[in-house]
Amino acid sequence: MGDIDFEDYIGRPTAHAMVTVERAPVSAFATSVLEDKPLYQNAESARSEGFDDIPAPPTFLFSATSWCLHPEEQPPDPTGGSDPMAEVMGGLMANGGLILHGEQSFEYHRPVVVGEKLEQKGVVKDLYEKPTGDRTMTFLVVENTFTDEAGEPVVTATMNLIHRS
Repeated sequence: MGDIDFEDYIGRPTAHAMVTVERAPVSAFATSVLEDKPLYQNAESARSEGFDDIPAPPTFLFSATSWCLHPEEQPPDPTGGSDPMAEVMGGLMANGGLILHGEQSFEYHRPVVVGEKLEQKGVVKDLYEKPTGDRTMTFLVVENTFTDEAGEPVVTATMNLIHRS
């Protein structure tokens, strides 16, 4: 990436959002990923299986920041208008290449259920390059932590974006 120091990006915030877990998006997401268990559509079924309400399917939080944000509830932008994901990937794409969503993992500390408000904070965990033949692959690892209203961690999601020159 030229004269940019990768170490300058590690630890920088990428996002801060308040996510409201709502029934319609959760149920629609479950349907879209072909999850047909009644507990994703019916609160009584969910309670009979030991949940407080309808649970979110395992990968739901990846899309929750697209479906479950209310503008008036959003915290200030922690990036100061300088989003490290856009800077890194945008800078690389200025010279061509491909960007891939290389990996996504979720560590659940407890189930996510309808009715919760979760605070999401993102941070760059790693940024590194690997040669691949005559090209270079750049890996940007971002960790998003979702906490409940008591500040307890609920889900830790880690994403790896890859740019191939």
